[in-house]
Amino acid sequence: MAVPAADVPHQNVALSNLQLRMLGQWASGDFIADYDPAARPWRCIEELPIADQPDMLTRAAMEFCLADAFHPGCEMTWPMRQATLYMAPFRLAHQAKDWIEPDYGGMLTADNFVGPCSAQGPGGVSRWMAVPWQTDTASCRSAYDKSYDPYVPTFWPARVPNQVMTQRSYEAVMNESTPLAERLSAFAKRASWIRPLGKISYQDQINNMINDIAQMGIVEVREGLTGSSDFPATMEVEQLPPAPITELMFAVSAGVPEDFEDIDLSTTEKARHLSHPRN
Repeated sequence: MAVPAADVPHQNVALSNLQLRMLGQWASGDFIADYDPAARPWRCIEELPIADQPDMLTRAAMEFCLADAFHPGCEMTWPMRQATLYMAPFRLAHQAKDWIEPDYGGMLTADNFVGPCSAQGPGGVSRWMAVPWQTDTASCRSAYDKSYDPYVPTFWPARVPNQVMTQRSYEAVMNESTPLAERLSAFAKRASWIRPLGKISYQDQINNMINDIAQMGIVEVREGLTGSSDFPATMEVEQLPPAPITELMFAVSAGVPEDFEDIDLSTTEKARHLSHPRN
């Protein structure tokens, strides 16, 4: 991919034939309607029968995979698609303890890619990623052209957030003694997730991510307002580390990158199209 986008088909990721076939089956009603809106998800692995627990551990890890051939970054990229990499479903093959990897040359081709995409030794999988991977996580942001959309394009917001609801906004929303207009305004505000990296140059930001990734916020599911027509029953809220760490990072202020602008959801065209834009 390139920014700005190159005028070539390979710039964009297309759905696979399998995905298109499954969507076609869904559109034509050719599926088993097994969705139960009252179903309760498993909360801890001990709730499952012991025989089902190993598969659930695999599923818990696999459901967070992005499943596409991205270039090196915070994911393991296209080698994970190669059947030669595995000894069993979801289980990587292991090289012998005394195995020495040969020199594959300076470029992988159709003739030599099977070697590095076969059984793996220590570090064999992570070598496909960005080095170090934290720099890529701090780099893949959103909305390069904010006149088009404040969020799109983006990379993997489910894994690496772009804009988040802060603890302060959440507390304002949950304070029912506050006027509704102020609570709606707080709910519509999103802050940049990367702001703990410092209001500094891009190079310094990615170095901050390498030096102390623990400073970044974790997005947690919190209780919202049940039965409210203005707010959802659950909200996803940023949880930052203890104050001394974040205060130190926020104190750095040598120029403010555009990425640090707060975004108001109520001003986006897509939000106004929704039947319940506040939710």
